[in-house]
Amino acid sequence: MVTRKLKITQTMKRDLIAAVQARIALVREQEELTQVQTAALLGITQPRLNALVNDHGELFSLEALIELATKLELNVRLTISRPYRDG
Repeated sequence: MVTRKLKITQTMKRDLIAAVQARIALVREQEELTQVQTAALLGITQPRLNALVNDHGELFSLEALIELATKLELNVRLTISRPYRDG
């Protein structure tokens, strides 16, 4: 059970990192922002933003990534359901 939980968490985190990275790239392009300006907008330092956009998102907690996603106007949803069983 613990192994499955870790895989789910890692998958969620990886997907969230990709979504945040893509949104950062879009915002930077649309608003013509520097990394320093973007970092200030997100409430993080430029070195932290640099780490995130250069594939070091694993340095961020799931909670921190959700907070960044929210600031970037992304909707984050977690769906919990019981496994489907036939019969």
